[in-house]
Amino acid sequence: MGYVDLSRVQNLLVENELDGLLLLSPENFEYFSGVSGFPVTMWRRGGPASALVSPSGRVAFVVPETGHAAVRRANPLATLFSYPLWIEQVDVSEMSPKMGIQERISLFTTGRAHTRPETYDHRLVDDLVREMIHQFGLVGKRVGVDLDFAPSSDMTRLRELLPDVEFVNSSPLIRELRLIKTPVEIDILRRGVQISEHGIMDSLTGLNEETLAFDIRARFAEACSTVARQRRELGFQHAYTGLHLGPLLWAKTDPNRPAQRGDIIQFDCIAQIRGYKTDMGRTFTFGPANNAQRRIQDALLAGFEAGLTKLRPGERFCDVFFAVQNAVRAAGFPSYARGHVGHSIGSDVDGEEWPWFSATEERVLEPGMVVAFEVPYYVNGVGGFQNENDLLITESGHESFNSLPLALGETSL
Repeated sequence: MGYVDLSRVQNLLVENELDGLLLLSPENFEYFSGVSGFPVTMWRRGGPASALVSPSGRVAFVVPETGHAAVRRANPLATLFSYPLWIEQVDVSEMSPKMGIQERISLFTTGRAHTRPETYDHRLVDDLVREMIHQFGLVGKRVGVDLDFAPSSDMTRLRELLPDVEFVNSSPLIRELRLIKTPVEIDILRRGVQISEHGIMDSLTGLNEETLAFDIRARFAEACSTVARQRRELGFQHAYTGLHLGPLLWAKTDPNRPAQRGDIIQFDCIAQIRGYKTDMGRTFTFGPANNAQRRIQDALLAGFEAGLTKLRPGERFCDVFFAVQNAVRAAGFPSYARGHVGHSIGSDVDGEEWPWFSATEERVLEPGMVVAFEVPYYVNGVGGFQNENDLLITESGHESFNSLPLALGETSL
């Protein structure tokens, strides 16, 4: 069933005294079904790609007809409710090619209405969601919903359709589910990091004094796509890097300024596979680093090493934060201050997931968590620095998915 651990779902439903869990967001639909709800998820509405789970482990999906077969393959025991889209499709694959194509299509469509909705029939989708709730016996019961996503107009309509159902916000429960990764999720994220690291190194090939930040970003995306194709990473969707080139940052940056010797080149990268987004970064110099660049990076790496010692089960997220902050300050930058030094990663809408390594987060690290741990610094006049690894929390400590060194990398003509 998708990427989620169904036994954990069942336990959390019981702990939260919920009779069912309704998932409405595109990301949660794919997390539970293992299949994208596209194309209806383009509009990010609640209902057309949705899932329902009971404490007994029973699962149902509302899914467009285009995704019915894929959802069935991934969830052979689930109950499916499907509906037509605007997309016309016929299946003549089982018919004899000796028949004319018009005859085959006519035979397949006999008895079928020859009209389709503009996009999808909202009322039909509402009826299917209501039927799904009724079949699970949830009328008059407490049903969790991902209200952090659900559009208010859709929830208003849902409450009107099912006035006897008590809908409660279960977004915190879903965040809790996403926090502990399954082996399949861990493997996807590990492969994404490998692709990102390949993209970084390949994007620096041929760097010269005519290269723009735009060129490096484009080369990164192209290199990631190339290696994904070579590895037959069929779930690869896209890759992108934020990039600072040179001493000036953000609004002070001139996008038309080419690379100059002595520039800092900062990468902050995402590779997305089957909805799962990695988040890692590295810092390079074009030619030898100067004293200021080395001094800053040395302090940041002192913070990184201090934080690594806390990345193990039983430590709190805030313990990691203070270890980093105290070490960077002790290394010569007493004003160093960030809101967080990393976060969980996964397949939610932006990939950056709760919890954060912040001063106030007392959640304890557990085996199975996959986190992005980062110690960046942005110094206008010197450049941007990013030191970020994706790591798995293990029974005895942690495992880094990264292989590129964290030390300032020097690239030259």
